[in-house]
Amino acid sequence: MTGIETILMAVGTVVSAVGQLQAGANAEAAANYNAQVSHQNARAARLAALEDSKRQRRLATKRQGERRALDPDKLDLLEDNAIEDALEEQTLLHSGEVRAIGSENTAGLEIARGKAAKSSAATSAAFTLVTGAGQVAGGSLFPSSSAPLISAPSTVPFLSNAHP
Repeated sequence: MTGIETILMAVGTVVSAVGQLQAGANAEAAANYNAQVSHQNARAARLAALEDSKRQRRLATKRQGERRALDPDKLDLLEDNAIEDALEEQTLLHSGEVRAIGSENTAGLEIARGKAAKSSAATSAAFTLVTGAGQVAGGSLFPSSSAPLISAPSTVPFLSNAHP
């Protein structure tokens, strides 16, 4: 291998490794962005559930007033309705919390995915550098799968002159 070929091979190896590292960093950045979006979705789900529950409370208060005005003597029915209204309010809050937890879990998954991508890229880059260094040094540290690990000799000395 000539000097220029060696230099080109070394530069190509370094460029490849840097590209792998950059791809890992880009994947991590994208995953972190997705995690931020998921955190924002969690916050939005909680806020929406809180607003829905406030709206439910206002409607329940209005309905209770209408029911009392129609028949103030049925207190047990009014109490049952108030309990149902409170349950509906809690259901709305719970539903929002469930959506928020789902978004937070997605955020955690995205962060883990980004770290794994960055780690995988670093491992690939290191392998590329080691392999490239071996090739630049004059041989491959890792033989190709098609190349035999042990080559057979071209002649078998004890059989070549077998007849006296």
